Amino acid sequence: MRVNARLRAFGGAAGVLMLLQALAVGLYWAVEHRREAGRPGLPFAHEQLSGAEPAPDEVLARPDGSELRLSALRGQVVLLHVWATWCGPCRAELPALLDLGRELQRDGKLQLVAVSVDESWDVVRAFFDGEVPPEVVRAGSPALARRLGVSTLPDTFLVRPDGSMALRFTGARDWSAPEARLLLTARAWSGPGEPGAPPPR
Repeated sequence: MRVNARLRAFGGAAGVLMLLQALAVGLYWAVEHRREAGRPGLPFAHEQLSGAEPAPDEVLARPDGSELRLSALRGQVVLLHVWATWCGPCRAELPALLDLGRELQRDGKLQLVAVSVDESWDVVRAFFDGEVPPEVVRAGSPALARRLGVSTLPDTFLVRPDGSMALRFTGARDWSAPEARLLLTARAWSGPGEPGAPPPR
């Protein structure tokens, strides 16, 4: 009888220990999953677009009150980025994206257009402590996001000089990664159906 009682007690203790171990593993997984979700994006996965679809020709508002028409950027490679201040992944990736855009713009490789879909400039200015970067513009309506088929923020498109869309990056990315610069500059002068073509002479 005493042996059976001891076995039952041992079995109960082992069961409790296994339950505690399972809870610890579950808690660790949950913490790591949340931590990973807060990091900007995965390595540079992207969608290759056919080039048949042109970028929408929308009029966007600049911080100084002037307007930018996307068709005015024809002849340049454009990285068209759609984001919002209330979007956590957008906030996480934006500093590196702005840095990369400025670097490539200085090199004459690319023009970054970061389109905020926030409701007002007040929100955007507050986000930047009053100093809105010149790369940031605002969409006055949902038309641009709708025409691009954006359903999740952030969303980013590489637009060729002829206005056709070459690549799409759905979700946040780590734009400080060396792969980002290599990918954007390798595709920069590509024509439709000619991925990685060298720049014209």
